[in-house]
Amino acid sequence: MTDDVPGPSSPDADDRAKRLAALLSVDIERTTSPTKQPHVPVAMPVPASTATTSDPEASPDPPSELASTAGSGPAPADADRGGVGAVAWVLLVLLVGTGVALGYAGLRIVRNSTEGQVLAPIDDPTEPGFEAVVDPTPTLVVMHDNDGLLDALVVLTLPDPDAGGGGVILVPERTVMDLPLFETNPIEAAYDLGDPVFAADSTGLLLGVAMQESTVVDADRWADLVTPVAPIRIDNPNELSVDGEVRFPPGEIELAPADVGPYLEARVEGESDLARLFRHEVFWNAWLDAIAADGTDGAVPGELDTGIGRFVRAIARGAREVQTLPVQDATPGRYGEEPAFVPKFDQMRTLADRLVPLPASPGQGIRGRVRVLNGTPDIAQAASVASRLPPAGVSVTVVGNAGSFDVAKTTVEYFGAEFRGQAEEIAEILGVGEAVEDARPSDSVDITVTLGADYG
Repeated sequence: MTDDVPGPSSPDADDRAKRLAALLSVDIERTTSPTKQPHVPVAMPVPASTATTSDPEASPDPPSELASTAGSGPAPADADRGGVGAVAWVLLVLLVGTGVALGYAGLRIVRNSTEGQVLAPIDDPTEPGFEAVVDPTPTLVVMHDNDGLLDALVVLTLPDPDAGGGGVILVPERTVMDLPLFETNPIEAAYDLGDPVFAADSTGLLLGVAMQESTVVDADRWADLVTPVAPIRIDNPNELSVDGEVRFPPGEIELAPADVGPYLEARVEGESDLARLFRHEVFWNAWLDAIAADGTDGAVPGELDTGIGRFVRAIARGAREVQTLPVQDATPGRYGEEPAFVPKFDQMRTLADRLVPLPASPGQGIRGRVRVLNGTPDIAQAASVASRLPPAGVSVTVVGNAGSFDVAKTTVEYFGAEFRGQAEEIAEILGVGEAVEDARPSDSVDITVTLGADYG
């Protein structure tokens, strides 16, 4: 879904030509991984660190720097729902487990996976055989357009939409990834050479999490968004000039609505883009503080149930995490004259797992679709387990009850050898159960976890 906001303005021909020339002037070498991996892109091990900025002491990246996931590509946010959209929704259920609220779109008609027989729907969540579809964690990517080119990329997440709070992940536009169609390139190419939808899908592929909504904002749109709570008071880290004149001195300053776009676009000659994104972190925290202090729906213009207005209102209501994507410097000159960055993949995945506890797959087959069934009298058990499993590289799409509440041993059944590794990781996370292949076909899930009395 795309937020209903003005699209990007027409680019200046000279600036665009220069940008395209820089992007296309390098030798591009495409490498592929021989097997599917639970997250994309797949890359070399990187030094463990909790820093979110470029580490000058990090080990130099190897020649390949980045490897793609074979056969993956962008897909709509709910492309991995396995056909459940074709059945009728008849019930709304809310279960809460381990601090994460799971919303269900409704009841899925129960099918016999051996014969394909359609059975009568079970609409009581306390009954054996009940199943419901999990609503994934809401995500939105904000793309800052500056004269038709991507100037900033921000991912917003709502781990618990009802409770409030959430994540703000600032993605350096020169972060390198294996882009569908454009091969290995900075992610900005998906916007500059493609379009906003392609850029949103590519962002999902980078993080291993589908972007369910996207929006494009320019300087005028930023002015509209902040007007209700302006001026935005910030502690500006360094002096910034616009058109050769100092416009934003260091220290405590106030940003009027018309100042926000130029402030976010301003760059200091020779500085790393990570330094610029630190200023963006300062702005986002200040804006969210102002929204929280206002405390009304009118603090942000726009719709209440969708788009950037919904996300920033919800994030401002609770605990938040504003962080730049963990990256390190790429090989100088490998991706054009401007500095580029390679994600610190382990840290990136940890960040995504924390801020998107129930992810949707960003593409077909990237995240195995998991059904979690409770086989014990504790009917809340499946919901409580669901948010623990995504670090295995999966997407929990269905939770419910097994055919009996007398299951003794936990089982992790996978349909297709490509999901064996993910099934084994699930068993490791649970601490019980053995991954076994199930030859019965399934068109809706790839892995079924049935929790028995041996769990917990």
